[in-house]
Amino acid sequence: MRIPTFLKWAGGKRRVIADLEELFPPKINRYFEPFLGGGSIFFFIKQKYNPEFCMLSDINKDLIETYKAVRDKSKELIIFLDYFKKKNSEKFYYNIREKFNKNEIKGLKRCAAFIYLNKTCFNGLYRVNSKNKFNVPYGKYKNPEIYNKNNIILASQLLKGVKIKHQDYRKILTYIKRKDFIYLDPCYDPIKRTSFTNYTPKRFCEEDRIELLRFISLLNKKGAYICLSNNNLPEIRNLYSGFNIKKILVSRSINSNSKGRGGVTELVISNY
Repeated sequence: MRIPTFLKWAGGKRRVIADLEELFPPKINRYFEPFLGGGSIFFFIKQKYNPEFCMLSDINKDLIETYKAVRDKSKELIIFLDYFKKKNSEKFYYNIREKFNKNEIKGLKRCAAFIYLNKTCFNGLYRVNSKNKFNVPYGKYKNPEIYNKNNIILASQLLKGVKIKHQDYRKILTYIKRKDFIYLDPCYDPIKRTSFTNYTPKRFCEEDRIELLRFISLLNKKGAYICLSNNNLPEIRNLYSGFNIKKILVSRSINSNSKGRGGVTELVISNY
């Protein structure tokens, strides 16, 4: 099965789909993914289970607008991406990054710029500072694949009819019905203070961890099927002691230090 991800995303689940699939429900009619990121789990579930209803959402507006552009205007998006690919250089990158942060690039071109910056920045790392400015330096790749036309086209096809919303993860509660399946891959609780968690200006903290548990408890009361990924930490295991917890080995390919990349253990938490 081809998984047409068009973005690089820290913590992406593309490499562990087979491990996660073993833990998914046997049937999925309605699917929700409120921490979207790279979307590899959605692209897998859409092709394997073909749910009758899917809702993808995230608090990152540029991410969501880019998914909408892929869904609705893939051909026009590819034209902009081709332009960025031809113009790519270190000087061009910093010029686009500055204009992107000043909100001088808008509409479909902004979505293309979002993909371009993601694919050419250092280590494919999406990170913003406290002022919500994308601040990752140029990656200096010899020949970066800024986009794959076939992936964009397939992703567009799979996204047809899918609800894509810019919203806080808790907003999906009003849509949830019994036996809906929700996969949650939030900003992880950091293994150490310097661990990367900055997808948004606000760093994930203990208060967020408790709020996420409260939200999952509400989903559980609604009779939904819940699957949550997180780091293998004692505090996480304690918080979710009433749920089913499995461990899987994942590969971390995004790290500023190459020695920090490699296999680590993550938790997969479910209520079924």
